[in-house]
Amino acid sequence: MVGQALSGGFLTHGYQANRILAFDDDGVMIHAMHKEAAARITLRSVEELEKLGKTIAPLSYDIRDYAKLGLLHKLLHVENPEKPSPEEIRNVQGELIAAIADARRGPVDLRNRLESKQALETRKASILVRIKLEAQWLEK
Repeated sequence: MVGQALSGGFLTHGYQANRILAFDDDGVMIHAMHKEAAARITLRSVEELEKLGKTIAPLSYDIRDYAKLGLLHKLLHVENPEKPSPEEIRNVQGELIAAIADARRGPVDLRNRLESKQALETRKASILVRIKLEAQWLEK
């Protein structure tokens, strides 16, 4: 991910990717809608949403918080993504190749998003709900 991935386009197509890498940069954002629209819909100010985002990761527009949800395979650290050094370019190319190889070795579903270290910490409640629902479905 580079830049902003907002709205249904990424949410419907991008989420199908088995491995998502993003630049660890303030200009990178993944979210359902722009802050101003989210503020109008939730009847909050942008400032209130930003404050909530500091404690509730799914409400944050910061890519680092998004990574905490376990939805990213990796954050890529590049000093200036607009003008990367030759070494940074090689490192990113290596990370892309490694992610492809990892995806080919791993399961084809998206369970890695709930099994990652980040997800196991940040998405405990979601994981518990899934476990309980699966148990109920198996009873029937």
